[in-house]
Order: sequence, then C-alpha cells, then structure tokens
Amino acid sequence: MDLSLQDFLSLSEAERVPYIKDHAILYAQQFDRESLDYHCRLADTCRKMHKTSEGADFLSSLLRHWTALNFFVQPSSRTFLSFNSAQSTLGMRRASVRDINISSMSKGETLTDSIRTFISYVDLVVMRHGDSDAGAVAYWIATKARKININGEERPIPIVSGGSGTKQHPTQSLLDIYTLEKSFEPIGGIDGKTIMLVGDLKRGRTVRSLSYLMKNYNDVELVFAAPDRYQMQDDILQFLDTHDVPWRMVDSLSAAVADVDAIYMTRIQDEWDNLAPGTHEATSDEFCFKLEHLRNMKSTACLLHPLPKRDEIEEAVDYADDDRVVYWRQERNGMWMRVAIIAKLFGVGEAILERA
Repeated sequence: MDLSLQDFLSLSEAERVPYIKDHAILYAQQFDRESLDYHCRLADTCRKMHKTSEGADFLSSLLRHWTALNFFVQPSSRTFLSFNSAQSTLGMRRASVRDINISSMSKGETLTDSIRTFISYVDLVVMRHGDSDAGAVAYWIATKARKININGEERPIPIVSGGSGTKQHPTQSLLDIYTLEKSFEPIGGIDGKTIMLVGDLKRGRTVRSLSYLMKNYNDVELVFAAPDRYQMQDDILQFLDTHDVPWRMVDSLSAAVADVDAIYMTRIQDEWDNLAPGTHEATSDEFCFKLEHLRNMKSTACLLHPLPKRDEIEEAVDYADDDRVVYWRQERNGMWMRVAIIAKLFGVGEAILERA
C-alpha cells in the first residue's frame, strides 16, 4: 500500500478494490461471477463434508494454528455466531471484543491503535462497526503491520467486514447469493430472475450489498418497494444503470408480489434514529408481508430476510409450513458461507474441494 491513510480513504469503494485484492473482504464490489460461484461451491462442499466425522475432523484440522478475533462494536447475533461457528468448524482459536466500554477504546484509544494492537495477537479480524470507513481503516493499518504467510505468500492480517455503517455488509450478500442459488437450483439459478427488495432500502446495508452483486448475473431485474423516505439511494441506482441492471420502484409490496421470483424483506433501520430506547417505527401496511402475500407468490418463489425481523412479516408466516419461506435456512446458510469465506482467505479452499 503506497497511499497514506487519508489518500486511501479519499478513494471511492470501487477505487479501493484493486488495493484490497483478495486479502480482505470489505465491499460487495470485490466479487465477480467466478468468485461468487466458487464461494457457493465451497460452502456446499464444506456443508456436505461436515456431515461425516472424518470430514468434520479434516475441516477442523485446517486452521487450528490460526487465531481469529471477532470485533463487534455494534450489536449482533447471527453474524457474530455464524463467524464464531465457522471459525470453530475450521479449527481456529477464537477471541472477541464486543463491548468497547471494557476495552481501551473507552479510554480514548483510536481505532487505528486498537486495530494495530489486535493484529499483534490474532491472524484474522472480523469487525462490525458503525463507521462505514472502519474496515478500510483497519485494512490500511493491516498493510503496515505484522504479516502472515499463506501458501508461501506474505500477506496482511485479513480484515473481514461483518457490517459497516449503513452502506455495506458483503458477507451477508454472499450468503444471500448462496440462498438464492439453492432456492433457484431447480429453475436455472439466479440468471433471469426478478428480485424485490422491501423495507428500509436507504439504510439497509444488506440490500445495498446484494444490489451491487446483481451486475454479475444475466437478465436480473430488481424491484424496490419502500416508502419514499426509505427508497434506494441514487448511488446504487446509478451503479445499476452503469451495469445495465434494470430496476423499478413500486409503492407497495402487493404491486409486484405475484410477479417476482424472490422477495427480500428488511426492517426499518431505526437504530440510526434518535428514538427512545425500546421503541421503533411501525411498518406501514403497504410494506408488511402477510399470509395473503404468501398465497399470491409464485410456486417457485422464495421469501428472504437477513434478520432480525420485527413486524414487517406477519407472525403466522413463520409457521405456515411453506418451503418458500427460506429465511431460517438463509440464517443457517450464513455459517457455511462464512466457512467458505475464511477457507478461501486462508488458502485452504482447494484442499477442501480436492478432498470432496
């Protein structure tokens, strides 16, 4: 890295990607179709391999000499647990920092000094942070600090974003792709499908990252269903236009539910608002998924949600015993995709595929 931190942060996300290479995962724009297909194949292979004791033992032997840190400044259940479980599956030792009030950051230590400290002790940092540039800062620091050897190549300590500000959640978008691929396996995969994104699209980092990945698929259309104040932002719309990904906006979930192949629900991201603790904005009726919507969906369609959810999906949908409701499978898929992500970062993906 021949740039100063200030110069690196002055670049757009797309301009940072060549500097990141495959040494970290910070942005959905890092992935092309080949790498997405590879990660899905690797996740599937790990999943099947782990079903036997011999396969599970092999996976747990691969990274047992490495240590991971899960550094989560923001609240998390699924992302934290899935990364922790993925690291365990691959045999990694694990540490965590989840409360800055009991870390030196509460004494005024800067993020740069904290990351430099973490890198002294661990070989992987997975981080969730409210600052959209926190991952970029961490990666820049990693390029200036201790290095590790991966398959004969000296590399910086890998930095993986577990969610960054309101803009990016790249590993969630990879598990969403994996879920869509598995759901659409009988009908030709993601190519040619129409996907509706619903809810807080303005601040929903999961739907933003997933939108970036759509450039890698053929003839995909996106439908944005959100109140005006939460509609998808212009930077994503311009990206889609640049890459010839068609999109349209609708003013209710019902307007397109019968026509689309996947519905991706999100909650209102009101943690960014100054609301009283324990309160949140109710989901408007036009953007709440109900049993009637499930009845109107295509027989081959699927319903996703990154979770946690609140009132944007009617509770009865959880217990409808309908295979099109896939968000609980999506949650489980997250762990296997993160196994694949870590295996690829540490250069053991090919060993897994060759053994399968």
